[in-house]
Amino acid sequence: MLETATGAVVFQILNTAVFAAPERVMHNALTCRDALRAANLPAPDYLTSVDGRSFVQADGQTVRAYAWIEGEATPPIRTPEDAQATARAFGRFVTAVADVELDEHLVGYHDFDRRLGDLDAAVTNDECGRLDRSSDTVGLVLAIADRLRLSTAYETWRNTPRRNVHNDAKGPNCVIGVDGQRTIIDLDTAMPGRLLSDVGELVRSSTRSIENASDDVLMAQVEAVNRGFLAGLGIELSDDERKSLLLAGPLLATENAVRFLTDHLQGDKYYGAEEPDQNLRRALEQIRLAERLVGAIEWATSSF
Repeated sequence: MLETATGAVVFQILNTAVFAAPERVMHNALTCRDALRAANLPAPDYLTSVDGRSFVQADGQTVRAYAWIEGEATPPIRTPEDAQATARAFGRFVTAVADVELDEHLVGYHDFDRRLGDLDAAVTNDECGRLDRSSDTVGLVLAIADRLRLSTAYETWRNTPRRNVHNDAKGPNCVIGVDGQRTIIDLDTAMPGRLLSDVGELVRSSTRSIENASDDVLMAQVEAVNRGFLAGLGIELSDDERKSLLLAGPLLATENAVRFLTDHLQGDKYYGAEEPDQNLRRALEQIRLAERLVGAIEWATSSF
């Protein structure tokens, strides 16, 4: 971060191992920024270079800059009120970008079947010799994944319409400004996808800190996310989106578990790890959360 006469500027190195086409990433980010401004919503202020570019490449790195947003990232969400307010901000985001043209630069980002295929390949290859000590977690992940895919809501989910969404909707990507307004940041994954992926990620991230709570408390948090998101949303849900709404939380928690576990088996190449078996533990945490969410939803609605 650099202090300037007009305020602090953040310089960020874009991970081109993940975002291989920075021009497509920045096209989406700038398009979303403009749409948010047109809707009178706060937006990240990306800066341009002296020759008008949204990023520069030097010494093998891709760097961009944006103005620092005064405020704080949303703290761990523990109450329905916090969950609802954060979800409402993401609902407004989806509404603001609904009609713009975004590039799907990460194809299949939330494709659950594809993620399971990646896990199956990682199990089969076992390139790092980690399968033996991971087999119990693999079994748990595949069991809940099969349970979700056999639910009546899963095929309905697959038929939901494609929309422009954030794709990484969670508290840390929602900055609460000094004026109380919430700014949605980290627009690198904003692109066409499924609206319920945003709902699911909000449910997953909003229930993590209370996953050991009783079923009624857990469901109150889920319902707060749904209420908040729909309150901010100026788009009518399709019948399929309404029917599969409660699948969103456990499905995204399971997807995260699948991705962590796949990365563990492949040598921590994507997420990295600061200590041995960190991604294995992350996978187990996420699958335990998915189990709790499924149990709470069954307790409340008999949906599965």
